[in-house]
Amino acid sequence: MAPEHPLNRTVFLIEVKTRDEDEAYASIDSWFYSQTEKAIGQVVKNFNRIKSKEAIFLHNSYYNTDLDYEGLTQFIGLIILVYDEECSPKPSEHFLDIYKEEIPIHVFAWKDLERMIEEIDTVPDFIYYLQDRFDYLNISDIPLGQELNVLGYYKSQSNRFPKTPVNFSSFPYWENYKSSMKDQIQARNAHNQYSVWFDKLEKLFSSQRKLFESNPLGLYFAWELGALSRRERAYFGQKLASVPQWFDDGNSSRQFALQNGRTQNWLVFYFAKLPPDAAHKRLERLVELKIIKEVHSNSFRFGIYGFGFDVSTIFPHQLQGLNSAIVMGADVLKGKYTNEDIEEAYREWGDNSGYYTKKIEEFPE
Repeated sequence: MAPEHPLNRTVFLIEVKTRDEDEAYASIDSWFYSQTEKAIGQVVKNFNRIKSKEAIFLHNSYYNTDLDYEGLTQFIGLIILVYDEECSPKPSEHFLDIYKEEIPIHVFAWKDLERMIEEIDTVPDFIYYLQDRFDYLNISDIPLGQELNVLGYYKSQSNRFPKTPVNFSSFPYWENYKSSMKDQIQARNAHNQYSVWFDKLEKLFSSQRKLFESNPLGLYFAWELGALSRRERAYFGQKLASVPQWFDDGNSSRQFALQNGRTQNWLVFYFAKLPPDAAHKRLERLVELKIIKEVHSNSFRFGIYGFGFDVSTIFPHQLQGLNSAIVMGADVLKGKYTNEDIEEAYREWGDNSGYYTKKIEEFPE
């Protein structure tokens, strides 16, 4: 059985409006007004379709499935305007109720989003930024074309927006952030190189289309891993990178677990120099025991994702890649385990055995 709410719970409703040659006769301001008005209407209409649980089919190059309404708790509207001319209106000056809609709506210039990826390149990080941004929009609007200055201010203030209105065009916040925090940014970006472990792991599952409880199996894994922020990926990736040394020191296996703060699911990692069948059997048992321990001690009701890695037998030892994966919901074993199982679970996972905790910092020392 799958975890209770295995998929990301955020739905983005995105409308992209491009100023093409046929619209060049109109002024940039009139184009902005007409296209933004149209986009707001489309976002609200599609949000109402979701509220009414209308059947919506999702399709892309990786999977085909119906929109799963279970566990959807957050909705964000994005209006992306693609244009070349100078245009810097405040959306709320033209659309008084844009930030009073039932779904939060953000308006961005595409040229700003292209640059923002230097600092925000995962969905969770973008969601965190949008949540903080919308709180500020209820204090003061942000004009188009100033998003980099907004982001520069946000990052230089430890990911915080101001509590009072700020004229972001009055100071080069972006350039100041990039120059004054150059060393910290370089150190963070170097540490972020560890996150490639999770980027690669996520991509392994994107094309897995076998259905599992009405959803593509790979989607459970890809979206679970996709819920990790860039800095989380870096810290946890650093943990994965340390595994070969563990085997070089003479150990025969390695296991640890981390909890995804966004989904509350656990990720179990197991490394061994074993044949695939034996490694998979051991991983499956470790996942079962982790569920037993969490259900017994914490009334856990979500799920466990297990990842088994093959380790070379030749010194120096290296990770040879993923050879096993499993997902299991807490209900699978609820009420079906013995006292002996509980004792075994605590031997493997009790007293936080193998439980990896680390304070996630934007700029490491």
